[in-house]
Order: sequence, then structure tokens, then C-alpha cells
Amino acid sequence: MVFFNCRASVLVSVVEILQGFLQVYEGYNSFPEIFMPISTLLKEVSKENHVPKQLHDKINDAAKMIETKVDEYHLLRQPLQMRKKRLEPIKLLNPKFEDNYVKGRDYDPDRERSEMKKLKKRLKREEKGAASELRKDNKALAEAKLKAIAAEKEERAEKAGKTMAFLQEQQHAFNSGALGGRGKRRR
Repeated sequence: MVFFNCRASVLVSVVEILQGFLQVYEGYNSFPEIFMPISTLLKEVSKENHVPKQLHDKINDAAKMIETKVDEYHLLRQPLQMRKKRLEPIKLLNPKFEDNYVKGRDYDPDRERSEMKKLKKRLKREEKGAASELRKDNKALAEAKLKAIAAEKEERAEKAGKTMAFLQEQQHAFNSGALGGRGKRRR
């Protein structure tokens, strides 16, 4: 008897959970496909003789709820229809051969696309030319800076040389006694 009550309580729990799922999934278009097999199982379980009356009523309520929702969805569904809009044919890429082909000439039948290609090509050429000019300018500026730095170093070296020459002259004059340095030479 305890085993039977345990089974009944499990079935009650399953039916209550199923009713919760019915409420959660009632908005989905796939509702009939999901719950119709469960409805058939519920009907088979309710046909059993040893099922308690309360459980029998709960199972029948769940099965009826599934059937009513499924009927509603079947009424709302519409069969697939052909589009009224005319479909475009698939473009086939058949090669075009030019009898008098000239390399570099654009044979594109679409004028806008052809013009865009020309403009892009011209823009690319201009970009390359501008980049080349910038490189030349940068190189010239760098050379001018190097020349200025070299000239400044040379000027500094020249000034340092003149200063050293003057100091050496002074030292020589001091050592020789012309400036009253170390005294007179003894003989």
C-alpha cells in the first residue's frame, strides 16, 4: 500500500510539473509537436483501473488542456504559399571574349563601376606620388639638418682651435719671460 501511495504522489508531482511547463511553453509555435505525445501517454495512464480518482481527474485536466491548446494552434496555422513577388533568375557567369582585346582597357558594361575603378586607381597613384614627395622632403630636411650640425661643429672646433692657439701663445710668452714670468734666464 505504501508503494502505491509513493507512485501516486510521484505521478501527482509529474502532472503538476507538466502543467507548469504547459503554461511556460504555450506561446511557442512548436507546442503541438512537443506536447501531443505526452497527451497520448496521459490518456493511457488515466485508463488504468488502479489510479485514484483525484489523480485521474488531474491527469484528464492536463490532457484536455493540451488538446485544447493544440486545437487552437492547428486552427491558427496556415499552409505554405508561393510568393507573389516574381523571383529573379540566377545570374550565370558566362565568360565574355573580346575579339580585339587591349590590355589596360576596361570592358566593364557598368559605367558607374568602371568610373569608380578609374577614380580609385587615380587616387592610389596620387597617394603614392604624395608619399614619394613627402619622403623626398623629409630626406632633404634631414640632410639640411646634418649640414647645419656639421657646420656648427666645425665652427666650434675652429673657435676652440683659436682659443687653444691663443692660450699656447700666452703660455709660451710667460715661459720665455716676455710677460714677466719665471724670471730672467741665467747664464
